[in-house]
Formats: sequence, C-alpha cells, structure tokens
Amino acid sequence: MTWNHRLVRFKSPEGGYRYEFKEVYYHDDGTPMAYGDPFLWGDTIAEMQELADQLAVAAAKPSVYEEDFGESYDA
Repeated sequence: MTWNHRLVRFKSPEGGYRYEFKEVYYHDDGTPMAYGDPFLWGDTIAEMQELADQLAVAAAKPSVYEEDFGESYDA
C-alpha cells in the first residue's frame, strides 16, 4: 500500500463541488482505496514547509474524484 497527498473532489450539498487536501491510500495496482480526514498541522516550521511543498505537488496533479473510491472509505 502507498499513499500521498491529493486534492479530492466531493459533490457539494448545495450543488457544484468542493475540494479537500487529503491523504489518499492506494491498492497495489495504483487505484485509490481510502482517504483520511483533511488536515493542516505540524509540530515545527520545517514540518509546515514540508507540508506546503507536498501540497503544491498534490495541487499540480489531477484531482481524485470521490467516485474513484467506489463506496466512500475513510482511512
């Protein structure tokens, strides 16, 4: 199993969509299987900078859609 930070698109109850940065976990074949709660925290400034760098990488990738997980699974 692998994971990375990704933007996940969800349908909004008001219509349209919303996006959340999440940890996304993958099956061995690379398909998404679970995601964690949204987060933005760190214990040090260095950790926050590392997170900011990881989020920049995630924002540059295509969004993962809620439907990609089949039934919604939280990690």
